[in-house]
Amino acid sequence: MKGLKTLIKLNRRKLDELRRRMGILENQKNQLLAQSARLSKELEQEIAMASQKPEMGQFFGGFAKRIQSRQENIAAEVRKLDQQMAALRDEIANAYTDVKKFEIAEENARKREEVEQNRKETIILDDIAAQQYTRRQTEDQ
Repeated sequence: MKGLKTLIKLNRRKLDELRRRMGILENQKNQLLAQSARLSKELEQEIAMASQKPEMGQFFGGFAKRIQSRQENIAAEVRKLDQQMAALRDEIANAYTDVKKFEIAEENARKREEVEQNRKETIILDDIAAQQYTRRQTEDQ
């Protein structure tokens, strides 16, 4: 049973590490999405400014292309993170399954020990009862 406790500890650590990695990836994705949203807002502001000041229009095309390029790069990064997160979810599911498997094995071993202990106690109590019965029988005679 001591070996099972060690396996459970190791697998829980592995599961915790995988969950931490997932948190890091989710944080990175959220930062990228926030950055993309800021770029979109910036683009909207520039569109408004370009419509108010026609002389700014000549600079707007290059600016818009740079924003679009940066947003495409961010979208590619987000897709890459999504793929990593999907793979990591599978790893987490497998690690969780392993932890549960060892916990169930530990619980079954504990139950077997308990049943065996109860069986031994029953044998001892039966032996004591038989001895008492035998004593009473000999005393009565």
